[in-house]
Amino acid sequence: MTSEHRDTSTLDLAIVGGGPAGMSAALIAGRARRDTVIVNSESPRNAVTTASHGFLTRDGAHPTELLAIGKEQLAKYGTVSYANDTVTAIAKTEVGFTMDLATGSQIIADRLVIAAGHVDDLDQLELPGIEDVHGKSVYPCMFCDGFEHQNERLALFGREGAMQYAPMGRLWTDDLIVFTNGSDLQREERIALERNNVGLRTDPIQRLESDNGRLLAVVLESGERIERDAGFIGDEYSHPATTFAETLGATSSPNEWGMTTLDVDDTSQTSITGLYVVGDARTGFSGLIAAAAEGAACAEAIVHDIATERWSHQ
Repeated sequence: MTSEHRDTSTLDLAIVGGGPAGMSAALIAGRARRDTVIVNSESPRNAVTTASHGFLTRDGAHPTELLAIGKEQLAKYGTVSYANDTVTAIAKTEVGFTMDLATGSQIIADRLVIAAGHVDDLDQLELPGIEDVHGKSVYPCMFCDGFEHQNERLALFGREGAMQYAPMGRLWTDDLIVFTNGSDLQREERIALERNNVGLRTDPIQRLESDNGRLLAVVLESGERIERDAGFIGDEYSHPATTFAETLGATSSPNEWGMTTLDVDDTSQTSITGLYVVGDARTGFSGLIAAAAEGAACAEAIVHDIATERWSHQ
């Protein structure tokens, strides 16, 4: 893998984003000897966490460690290049795509994979003190961090996702309280929580009390202090890191979680021919190993298409 990308020739594939989805796509493309570039700003959503979990053979690794290993392993593939840069604009051409980079370079590629993920917006949560515990003891993903806080006193923050996340939370602890921060639940939802021994507090939250990133208590507006050891966020508070797909005209629809996500086919191709979206950029939150699998499957489909096209035109 070269550290400098080529500006003048048309590549088989350009990938925006160097997380597990993007790097896995590059690996498959590199092994198929396809000219590929990864453009990665190296500012991942999960940089705030102390460890990544659920990725077989790398369980507990820090996100920066995963990136370093990925770059090292891609280095032997001479057709793959890596640019620590930011994409500023993308345009569709008659035969592919052009990408402008912050450094002034331009990339031309037949196909484009967007794997830039999502960006968290903590202000949406309206939880004073969340910035001190986010990624350290309050998390968005129970699969990612639930095991490390098993049997602890857990908080679940959010109204919209309360009834989706509460059953999951009970898998890791018998002491779970839902905090809706001023919103109420429907009667049947309250009954379901009570039936499953899950607490509920609808009072507005004054602040999250913590010490060096460790959640200590949820302080309500009334001044009541409810001790908690860790927590999870049930409501959505992120947005796509880029809007390139939408700008190019790709269509989108609401998903089962109430999020609006891009429409893709079984190969992760959008409604724009040659434009693919994988990982969090497609789902909002997919987890590391699922994103890696999706990136690899997408690249396999792309390689198959390239091979078929060349075979047919001989």
